[in-house]
Amino acid sequence: MKKFENVYQDAALMRRVLLGEADEAEQQELEKRLEECSDLRKIYEQLQNSETLKAAFKERQNYSSKKAYQSFLQKIGQVEPERQRRRSLRIGWYIAAAVVIFAVGLSFYMLNSSSPKEESRPLIQPGTQQAQLTLPDGSVIDVDKKEVNVVVDGIQVKYKEGVLSYQSTVTTQHEEKNVEEQSAKSNELVIPRGGENTVILADGTTVHLNAGSKLTYPVRFVGKRRLVALEGEAYFDVAEDENHPFVVRTHLGDVIVLGTAFNVNAYINASVCYTTLVRGKVQFSAPNVEAITLLPGEQAVVSANGSEKRTVDLEEYVGWVEGLYVFNNRSLGEIMETFERWYDIQVYYETEDLRNITYSGSLKRYGTINSFLEALELTGDLTYKISGRNILIYGKMED
Repeated sequence: MKKFENVYQDAALMRRVLLGEADEAEQQELEKRLEECSDLRKIYEQLQNSETLKAAFKERQNYSSKKAYQSFLQKIGQVEPERQRRRSLRIGWYIAAAVVIFAVGLSFYMLNSSSPKEESRPLIQPGTQQAQLTLPDGSVIDVDKKEVNVVVDGIQVKYKEGVLSYQSTVTTQHEEKNVEEQSAKSNELVIPRGGENTVILADGTTVHLNAGSKLTYPVRFVGKRRLVALEGEAYFDVAEDENHPFVVRTHLGDVIVLGTAFNVNAYINASVCYTTLVRGKVQFSAPNVEAITLLPGEQAVVSANGSEKRTVDLEEYVGWVEGLYVFNNRSLGEIMETFERWYDIQVYYETEDLRNITYSGSLKRYGTINSFLEALELTGDLTYKISGRNILIYGKMED
């Protein structure tokens, strides 16, 4: 009795046959598999019975260990289809049920088979709360491994449960009225790949830092402006202070605000900076580029070649803060760049054109990347392998 090498490839084949998308060769391949395994044939027969599917899907929703995967499929099922190569990861309840029944049924068969068991694909877990703090004296602290409770320039610096906080022990800041800003005594917070962290600055501003980011900021703000420097991605909830504008400096320009909430994506190796406003009002200013003023729901896109302002779906750009990745017609290359930082992985492609396939969907930030990869595979566009923290993506033959 033949052992099946890939549950999800078999599920994809059955899906194509059931939906009438399979060619003659694929139909013959499925028939061959069904002849080799009577257990598989029983499952296939179940998949052709709609009432059985409904009952089984309801039962498996609570049973299946792939809850994140099911949630992902349900989310993406709401997305409108795209034509040509814009293949959304959309699978209705019928196909979701087919995959669940097939995967669970086949797993029971494999567990009870006398043949050696196949090793499942390794799980790649999401990032964790971690950061490295450099103090003004040059000392470096891994905040997730060592307790932080020090006083620096009159500021109490503490770390607890993923939040680094700065609390002033003096009654005033900004006493240097004759300077724009003074940041000689600054801290540097570095978030590695596969990490995230939150910092509450001395003025009360909260900054959520994404993986692969660095924030440089004064221990306490002095002067007319509150200036910080960002490399990477961060969500800012700025404490209001009309007399002291808050400035986020990136390699492509400055974001100037008074009191507001916004997201900045400005990785140092990226040619484009995205500033997305959630509430309030901000202005993006850069050399040789006309200043852009944003209202809530708007985004400034700035590069060395110019700038533009556009209206966007906020969840797509700030959903990561609430634990959800949302992608609307995004290329696989872009999606995987985000996941490379968050999951601390390296992605390789069999051919460069695979990077350009576009998808729409959503994924829980704190789930394994495997849910996303398995859903990708079910589209029939591609398949993948995992080796350590490396992922190889390669295409499937076209019809």
